Amino acid sequence: MKRLMTISLLLALSLVLQAQGKKIVPKMEKGMERTYVTKSTTSVPGQKDVNVTCETKYMVTGTTADGYILEVVTTSVSSDATPDNIAGQLISAGEELLKDCHIRIATDMSGKPLKILNYDELKAKLTVQCDKFVGKMFEAIPQIQQVMSKDKLKSQIMENVTEEKLVSTLCHTGVLALNGKMVMTGAQEEYVNEQNLKMKRTYFVTENSVVTNSCMNMTKDELKQLIIEKVGELMPEQADMIKQNIDKIMDSGLLKMDMKETATYLLQKDDWLKSVTIEMTNNTMGQQAVSKTTITVK
Repeated sequence: MKRLMTISLLLALSLVLQAQGKKIVPKMEKGMERTYVTKSTTSVPGQKDVNVTCETKYMVTGTTADGYILEVVTTSVSSDATPDNIAGQLISAGEELLKDCHIRIATDMSGKPLKILNYDELKAKLTVQCDKFVGKMFEAIPQIQQVMSKDKLKSQIMENVTEEKLVSTLCHTGVLALNGKMVMTGAQEEYVNEQNLKMKRTYFVTENSVVTNSCMNMTKDELKQLIIEKVGELMPEQADMIKQNIDKIMDSGLLKMDMKETATYLLQKDDWLKSVTIEMTNNTMGQQAVSKTTITVK
């Protein structure tokens, strides 16, 4: 009986300690560097799996009265996407666009990204690289023009590298995602992911890891509005028809959407990321895409 009471007390104490939470504040000082290797595999219906590997360096280049200045640069990118694999080429595009681009980030004292300091310079370089990429895509796969113009594809790509989206991505996924967060078991937060879907994330904290589970968190009206906007961007000639029939189409299940993500973070003693494994499942119109990403300190 005493043994059972002791075990119950230890379990209760463990839950209390987890509930108190921990704030993630990586040690930073000018001159520090960390290099991370990212490996991702994406499975898309009708296409061969796409594997992308990249190496990214994080450097603390200065301090401010309110925090730090980080410089982030992706130094190498490799992909096995073949020229005729449209999905694979688009998946690889984001990493390729940022290759050799130095991103200067202002953070607060806990290392949380706040602002891109050199965004105008960065945007100019990204625009040039985007033009080259789209040119190669249309040359390798001429049939793309039957679905989308060059300008429309450029616009779609550049929409994902606005300053707001870059900062948001840095704060919600990857090496800097936990910086400044008070993590505790049961804590929840809402955010918007790279696909503009509203998500809700729940935390589970152990002594050695932080696990997050995310799921889509949108009302029918919010999803309806998102679909109408996307159709208007991609197929403007179909926009009125979709808008008039959106309720029937959604009730039929043809436009059903769902997204889930699980991430397991391991931290070093100084709170810099040691590794993270992220698994994401996206179900759209009965088609399922799955991606698995691992980021590991070198």
